[in-house]
Amino acid sequence: MPSIRTAGFVLAIVATSPAARARAAEPLCPATPPPQPAAWVAHIAQVNHGLGVPADYAAKHNLLPQPEARDLVPVPRDVYGRKVEMVAPAADALKAMFAAAARDGVKLETVSGFRSMDYQTGLIRRKLKKGMTIGKALSINAVPGYSEHQTGCAVDLTTPGVPAADGSFSQSKAFAWLQKHGAEYGFHLSFPPGNQYGYEYEPWHWRYIADSATD
Repeated sequence: MPSIRTAGFVLAIVATSPAARARAAEPLCPATPPPQPAAWVAHIAQVNHGLGVPADYAAKHNLLPQPEARDLVPVPRDVYGRKVEMVAPAADALKAMFAAAARDGVKLETVSGFRSMDYQTGLIRRKLKKGMTIGKALSINAVPGYSEHQTGCAVDLTTPGVPAADGSFSQSKAFAWLQKHGAEYGFHLSFPPGNQYGYEYEPWHWRYIADSATD
């Protein structure tokens, strides 16, 4: 978006952008995303068409357009020391879960939290430039506009001694702890083996769902 400094005009442009309209006040981290504004859905479709994503891909894989988060707050930095953010209720729940795990002798670490649609688009483009097919790329990374990460409610986790976003996390003490206690804090495994979305098994990817904590 062009940078226009005229007072008032910038606000008008931002307020009428597809992303801005999609960010209208809605309950954060629901189990199912609410219907998104038509302009935002059209923007998502345009971006994915440019990537070569089949027009019926989302429907065939049970995917729904996701809102893009705003009002993000920091959570523990990732394993590389980079800033990680989530929306406030998810961040509070994550911090409480990290503390509980630590009391049980388990160290959880973040790998990734909020990722914008633009960032997600970049992930796909880099894979395509390396020669990966769009089908393979979409089995690894969510379709832009449909990623749980862009809601600010999802987080990728690891533990010392396990590479980031690696299947071996499923064999760790940390994963076993999450399976037993994650739901107590409202966190749920999004992509188990054979998931309905066609994504590869991601034991590291957990999503906070509001009002689902069982503790």
